[in-house]
Amino acid sequence: MDAGRPGEQHAKRYPVPFGEYVPQRELYARVVPSLIEMIQREYEPGRDEPVITVPTASGPVPIGLAICFDVLFDDLVWEGAHGGAQVYMFQTNNADFRGTDENQQQLAFARMRAIETGRSVVNISTVGTSQVISSDGTTTAEIPENEPGLIIADVELREGLTPAVVAGQGIRVALILLPLAGLIACGIRGRRMAPKASSGVSHHTST
Repeated sequence: MDAGRPGEQHAKRYPVPFGEYVPQRELYARVVPSLIEMIQREYEPGRDEPVITVPTASGPVPIGLAICFDVLFDDLVWEGAHGGAQVYMFQTNNADFRGTDENQQQLAFARMRAIETGRSVVNISTVGTSQVISSDGTTTAEIPENEPGLIIADVELREGLTPAVVAGQGIRVALILLPLAGLIACGIRGRRMAPKASSGVSHHTST
């Protein structure tokens, strides 16, 4: 690595639809051309692994990455853990959402990722709230929204995979399929328990 120059890089995996690119641009340009013309960017999704290695005094440390919108996607975060990330660093720019709750929503996702993966998370925002979050979700250092500052902190490095990372995909599928299976079972049981319709035939006795 040359002095002053990055040795590794990472491209955002999930650009923001209707913000950083327009899906099916030609279609939406016919519907709302004035709005679509305002979005000049057409970012393409990155394809590299969301892990970079950073040299430290105690040796190289693999760091998991998620840029802004990427923090919402399970597969990217899990890929970082499977790739050996011992800590996560999430970078974001919340400038377009000043005055809204988006900053805190994204921060809540970062906290959830710390608990889910069992790793410390450093959430770095240009204008939003920056925090160092421990693996149990506790905030250990913070720079408030719209305040310049610097954080110097020690973060715990961890290896291994939590049950959430190992079984996450299976749990997600089960949460979708089990309710459907329950509805189908209830429908079948309901049909079996339904009373039979009367035949409409009466019996008369004469004396």
